[in-house]
Amino acid sequence: MYAIFEAKGKQWRAEPGATLRLPSLDAEPGDRVVFDDVLLADQDGEVIIGRPSLEGAAVATEVLRHGKGEKIVVFKMKRRKNYRRKQGHRQAYTEVVVVDITLGGGEAAPKPKKAEKKVEAPTAEKPAPKKEAVAEAIAEAEITPAAAELAAENGIDVSAIEGTGKDGRVLKSDVEKAIKARDEG
Repeated sequence: MYAIFEAKGKQWRAEPGATLRLPSLDAEPGDRVVFDDVLLADQDGEVIIGRPSLEGAAVATEVLRHGKGEKIVVFKMKRRKNYRRKQGHRQAYTEVVVVDITLGGGEAAPKPKKAEKKVEAPTAEKPAPKKEAVAEAIAEAEITPAAAELAAENGIDVSAIEGTGKDGRVLKSDVEKAIKARDEG
């Protein structure tokens, strides 16, 4: 179980028992701080998404201590102008431990669907597509030139092939798999 919540303008992932370093909070060590701006939660593998936040959900934390982070050095200079400035900075933080996560209402995220496209081999009932139809399908599809040439030579319907390239583009290897599936079937 985990939750993503917003605090001090940033988003944080909280799990029960986890220790987080948040930007400095106005609370004493030992105080309980509750964050009720929960954006997303996961419970038993089911993701619940808030729109924009989950109603009734909260992340309860306990302040452990305050401190300062590692020193960073800020150095500015302009060459040939005798301008140099060196400055250090240590960001203040509050270390908290997540005590409890309570979930309110919300919608479960829809399960991702896998689209399956089967390339059917031409049979007596379904003859191979004609060359003109193949050429039209190639013109409409996102396909590499080498894949288009291979598909046209072998009479493969490009619209039935699921592309594995960028943005679903049909590659030469996709056409070769379709040819192999047709020949085996």
